Amino acid sequence: METLKVIWLGQGGFLFEFDGVRVVVDPYLSNSLAARGIERMIAIPIVSEELRPDYVLFTHDHADHFDEETVTALTSYYPICKFLGPNSVAEHYARLGFNPKQFQVLNKGEIYHSRTFSVNAVPAFHTDAYSIGFVFTYHKHQIYISGDTLLDAQLIPSLKKEIQEGLSLMMICINGKLGNMTDEEAVEVVKAFRPKAAMPMHYGMFESNTVAPDFFNQSIQELGLTCELMEPGTAKIFNL
Repeated sequence: METLKVIWLGQGGFLFEFDGVRVVVDPYLSNSLAARGIERMIAIPIVSEELRPDYVLFTHDHADHFDEETVTALTSYYPICKFLGPNSVAEHYARLGFNPKQFQVLNKGEIYHSRTFSVNAVPAFHTDAYSIGFVFTYHKHQIYISGDTLLDAQLIPSLKKEIQEGLSLMMICINGKLGNMTDEEAVEVVKAFRPKAAMPMHYGMFESNTVAPDFFNQSIQELGLTCELMEPGTAKIFNL
């Protein structure tokens, strides 16, 4: 049985360790949005200089997912780290003047293979037209991260083409605001795939854009499934 270490970074951000390879998704590790009057509600769980990523992936070009302050720090501290994301993020990255050789474009329908894992860029339905979710494959186990998305009529059918039976983990947005599905809709997605464990995300970071995870947690348990409510910055070991 393989194990996977996961740390929730808050909002849509995660740190995974795939056989020691550190893969980060959508890190918002600053308080840069305070300049727009949007203060973070939780402490920064891991500072950039301690993150030590080998790969950083972005689902779309919004500041709580592709954060200029965080990305600037990461490119400085980790000059051989690989960054991946869709065209909208690649263009933003280039505008910031960073080394284009560090960035790999990953659009919907494309797959990136490393020696340790592979990742499919799957559809998401959000205000950034290039938005994607991720399906990681690790030792034949699959982990799905929704990114920001609505429950479009095509979301579940499109995911069915990418996700095999026996999905190990599902990380799914629940806040129901600003182009994201509600907690009730997120339960419907979980019901369609019945993963070994479901984890709500995209809540608790900003007062104007959050929801309590209680309904989601209770509903998943009523389905006879495992719901993982993680604390930002606290590691969890999953047996896959």
